[in-house]
Amino acid sequence: MGEAFAWLGQLVEWIGRFFPRWQIVTATHGAVKFVRGAKVVPLAPGMHWFWPLTTDLMLYPTARQAVDLRSQTFVTADDKTIAVGGLIVYEVKDIAAILGQTFDPDETIRDITAAAIHDVCCSKTWDQLREGLRSGALDRELRQEAAKGLNSYGVRVLRTTLTDLAPARVLKVVQSTSKDG
Repeated sequence: MGEAFAWLGQLVEWIGRFFPRWQIVTATHGAVKFVRGAKVVPLAPGMHWFWPLTTDLMLYPTARQAVDLRSQTFVTADDKTIAVGGLIVYEVKDIAAILGQTFDPDETIRDITAAAIHDVCCSKTWDQLREGLRSGALDRELRQEAAKGLNSYGVRVLRTTLTDLAPARVLKVVQSTSKDG
């Protein structure tokens, strides 16, 4: 019975696109309107009207956020293998830049920060990494490197730090997928 009237729901949804809608953007979020698919209009917190026929609206958190980054294995400048995990704390200052220039903002932030951690850690020796952790210099360098990559996307980096740093040994297990072996 429900399937027989599914067309009715689709018809009501289609007709609804001809009427303006409102969206409340909370204080912890920002939004952009994509007008006719091309024009990016940033929206501050508050109540906003949009026309669904010609406009898509996208919300994204702008308040302080933290992302725990997966562990990676690197080789340092003195040929030591290490396992490194990290954390980035950030806030979004330009909602139009992060939503208008990236397909997946969360993934972009993770990728750029992981690359920054890689670049900084691979350029140092094991002793320099440990000393940098103790003195706080490593966190400052990580934050600066991540900020350099994320600044053009409207992201303000508050902190970047390592959550894991340990010597490692990498073993790779290769399995045969053939039925003979």
